[in-house]
Amino acid sequence: MMSFNKKSTFLFLTPLLLAIFLVQACGDGPSYYRQVELTPPEPYDTAQAVDDTTTDDGLTIYVLEEGEGRPEKTVTARDQVYVRYTGRTEDGKAFDSSYKNGSESPAILQNLTPVPKTSANGQTINPLIDGFRRGLLGMAEGEKRTLVIPPELGYGDPDKNYSGSDLEDKTLRFDIELVEIL
Repeated sequence: MMSFNKKSTFLFLTPLLLAIFLVQACGDGPSYYRQVELTPPEPYDTAQAVDDTTTDDGLTIYVLEEGEGRPEKTVTARDQVYVRYTGRTEDGKAFDSSYKNGSESPAILQNLTPVPKTSANGQTINPLIDGFRRGLLGMAEGEKRTLVIPPELGYGDPDKNYSGSDLEDKTLRFDIELVEIL
């Protein structure tokens, strides 16, 4: 008779414990699983640009504020940089930004070359899209630019295997502030 009670208790508690674990698993989960929310500032006003240039292949660079860094020290392809940036489509919708979840911390960009690089720990660092990469080159610390990137210099070339497939054939706009050259 005693073993029957233990067995009954076990049979009663097992489904109850499973139900409790199942309810716990359906919760919101830890905060590090929450979705990233882009919180960028308003787009830069290109009408206030101190300079603008359009390359033969359609990349337009608006300089909104000249840098206050050392004039002889500008971004080269071998540099790593801290930048604040926001990428938008032509309709103004932000698709990428260093401004996430209310943070204004700059992002570090490590590969300004047109080809993949390997980091010290063996990871592959893919290059930025060509228009963004070229728009960073020559910037001085503190400088602000707006880049208008045609599809061919953005995600429009499927042979480059970029992950922005929903941005193919779209003109992109990036507002960039160069915080520091590392």
